[in-house]
Amino acid sequence: MQFDILTIFPDLIYHYSNDSILGIAQKKNLIKIIAHNWREFAVGKHQPVDDTQYGGGAGMVLKVDPIYYCLESLGLARGGKKLKIENCKLKIIALDPAGKKFDQTMAKKFSKLDRLILISGRYQGFDERVYKFVDEKVSVGDYVLSGGELPALAVVEATSRLIPGVLGNQESLSNETFNDKFPISNVKSNPKSKFQKSEILYTRPDNFLGLKVPKVLLSGDHKKIAEWRKK
Repeated sequence: MQFDILTIFPDLIYHYSNDSILGIAQKKNLIKIIAHNWREFAVGKHQPVDDTQYGGGAGMVLKVDPIYYCLESLGLARGGKKLKIENCKLKIIALDPAGKKFDQTMAKKFSKLDRLILISGRYQGFDERVYKFVDEKVSVGDYVLSGGELPALAVVEATSRLIPGVLGNQESLSNETFNDKFPISNVKSNPKSKFQKSEILYTRPDNFLGLKVPKVLLSGDHKKIAEWRKK
């Protein structure tokens, strides 16, 4: 699967995506992550990607033309219209705080695509005409960030993990929090704890400063352990 991230800070994308799971997956040719700097498509000596807004108002707005020409260079737009690539399942997403909330269900749908294009916002937001060239808006949460690079990377990582072969042990997916086998809606919080946990996990040492691992986990009785975990 290929991820194309449109941004004016491509190094932010590569610094993260070239390491750990994403880096290994790229070396295995399971995924491909490319950052496209749309500043290269801006017109003018100083290649401006933002401008003041019509009608007045605070903050700078991302211009439509550099983003459009970047999409055009990728074969995704022409003549002022969004294009479809034959025999390629793809989506063009604008990272936008007003978009649909990203979750595991959406990540699963994205993982079935051949290509996902993510446009990272900055400043006050996009010129409204940018949305003419995207399939949908996506938000990673109800909070404000300086740009869309972190949300784009969150979408890429959550989606990539669901692609067969990306995780070293694919079986581990079945035990993660947001999946069909263990949905977060089934989790009940411990009223004695200030933390919400999806699973109760322990490792060595079995006694740390008087904080002990439950005896059932040390028993070796897999049936009892499974019942305890289910409970």
